[in-house]
Amino acid sequence: MERVRPAVVNLTARQVVTVRRRSIFDDLFPDFAPPGERVMSQSLGSGVLISPDGLIVTNEHVIEGAAEIKVRYADGKEDEAEVIGSDADADLALLRASARGRPHLPLAEQDDSMIGETVIAIGNPLGLESTVTVGVLSARDRTVTSPSTRRVYTDFLQTDASINPGNSGGGLVDLDGRLIGINTAIIGDAQGIGFAIPAKRVRRVVNDLLRYGQVQAAWLGVFVRSRGEGRYGRGGGVEVVEVLPGSPAAAAGLSRGAVLLAAGGKALASRDDYSTLLAQLAPGDRVTLLVAESGKNREVNVRATRPPEDIGEQVLLRYVGIKLVVRGKRLLVNRVVQGSPADEAGLTAGDVVLQLNGKRLGSIGEVNRIVAREHTRSSLLLVIQRGPFAYQLPFPLPS
Repeated sequence: MERVRPAVVNLTARQVVTVRRRSIFDDLFPDFAPPGERVMSQSLGSGVLISPDGLIVTNEHVIEGAAEIKVRYADGKEDEAEVIGSDADADLALLRASARGRPHLPLAEQDDSMIGETVIAIGNPLGLESTVTVGVLSARDRTVTSPSTRRVYTDFLQTDASINPGNSGGGLVDLDGRLIGINTAIIGDAQGIGFAIPAKRVRRVVNDLLRYGQVQAAWLGVFVRSRGEGRYGRGGGVEVVEVLPGSPAAAAGLSRGAVLLAAGGKALASRDDYSTLLAQLAPGDRVTLLVAESGKNREVNVRATRPPEDIGEQVLLRYVGIKLVVRGKRLLVNRVVQGSPADEAGLTAGDVVLQLNGKRLGSIGEVNRIVAREHTRSSLLLVIQRGPFAYQLPFPLPS
């Protein structure tokens, strides 16, 4: 552990927030209320040096909104870090500090840790630097919903090594000193249940942030459902319910009704497993699918690509029934397809589209980016404004 601990650093993220002291005057005359006082707040977390040139991995929620990030090393020295990039969907951020020559801990190359294997969590819980706790790897591929953001994570490692506030962004290592995960979450009412993002996912995000500045979505072009939700009854595999024309899946000969049993030798048991598969693939990666179709099993090799540039527009037109247009700084419904779900919901041309899946919209490009990352969801949630009122309207995707 003496080789590993110096690679885990303490992070202090300082944010500037505006605090207003409300009064009866503010409530009666809101247009004349003072702007509020700007104050500095800070959050504590951990990070891991993963390269000799000062790259640090941590959680996105540790540095979210930070105006300044301080790094404190195990020897007590401090430094400032800059943000190279972050991804809220993966809850990961990549920083760089002037830490050349300092001990670092590369991400594990092999994703072969076994359930029951001893693991060690290293971090700075409650500001207590370089704290080490020991437990076992309790489970893999856990699906966890963040209580604050409601984001769903589908491939967490679960451990009973003690993880407390401040551990976020720290390292989960095995007895060989390999960095197998980044500690990221706890269940507040539970004991002995903590979670970490596996090294394979971390490496995928880090590579994209370094190369593109953002995570590139992977695309196969199919919508699936768990077999328990469809006509097969419960069982292994996920059923293909839609194959989009021109997609990698269409080029590989996949069709509606096929059952995907496994990907890359790993069983697919639910839609969450399929979402995890896409999250771990990068555009250009190839994956071998085991497909059951017409009573026979066959292997299909599919090459993931980037989603089409207009994927959001395609999905909204095909499955919701609306076409959008930008006017000024607002995104408006330009056309509603007769008989579509949008038509049945009462949408009309001129309605303002404020949000998609909880994210504010200002351009069609944002729609395309959101759908590219979230097309495996069971539905899209639109917030529509008409006059002074706003309405939340869910629209199911093929499942």
